[in-house]
Amino acid sequence: MNYLEFIELIGRRGRMEKQEDVHRAVQSTLETLAECLPGPQVKRLAEKLPHEAAMYLNLVSKQEEFSVHEFFERVSQRSSVEKPVATQRAWAVLSVVEQQLSLEEFTELRTALPKQYERLFEFAV
Repeated sequence: MNYLEFIELIGRRGRMEKQEDVHRAVQSTLETLAECLPGPQVKRLAEKLPHEAAMYLNLVSKQEEFSVHEFFERVSQRSSVEKPVATQRAWAVLSVVEQQLSLEEFTELRTALPKQYERLFEFAV
C-alpha cells in the first residue's frame, strides 16, 4: 500500500474529511507509538509502512514507559484535538497499521507493549 492509499483508508476509518487532519493523526499516533516501543520493534514496524509514515517513527530516539491513557493524551496534545477525537483517530491509524503487518509481526508488536496497551487495538472505528 502506498502512502496515498494509506492515508485515504485512515481518513475513511477515522471519519476525517480534511487531509491535514489525517496527516496530523498519522504523525501524532506514530510518534507516540514509537515512544513506547523498543527500538528494534520501531525499526521493524517502520520497514512495513510507507516511507512517508515510517519517518514519524524514526523521529523518536528513546523508549519511555507510560500508561495507555497517557498514550491517548499525548496523541491528543500532538494533534491539538480533544482526547475522544484523538482516540478515535489513533484507532483508525493503528487499524491500518495492523493491515500492513503479518499476523506474526502484529503479535510481536502487541507483545512488545505492556498488557494495558491492548486497548490500542480495540478498533471501535
